[in-house]
Amino acid sequence: MTDILEVLAAGPSQYGALLQAIRDRTTNPQQPSERRYLQDSVLNRTLSKLREEGLVLRDREESFPYHTTYRITEAGRQLLDALGPLASWSTRHQPP
Repeated sequence: MTDILEVLAAGPSQYGALLQAIRDRTTNPQQPSERRYLQDSVLNRTLSKLREEGLVLRDREESFPYHTTYRITEAGRQLLDALGPLASWSTRHQPP
């Protein structure tokens, strides 16, 4: 969930670009073979839940070709701000 919000905090994104950006973020640069593969269906369900919670908005163009863009809401930005100190604490306290 936080990966989605962090990617969208950089700016609106279409679904395919969002999926790829999250997949790229979850790849370990030291061990690329240990890639955590995000399934399309998982992203779809998570985006639906984030929309229900008011953290993400979905904009769809009304004319063909249809493009769907996702963007973070102010509530989503506030959640990221609140989670920042927790993420920092977690990074500092990871075992070596």
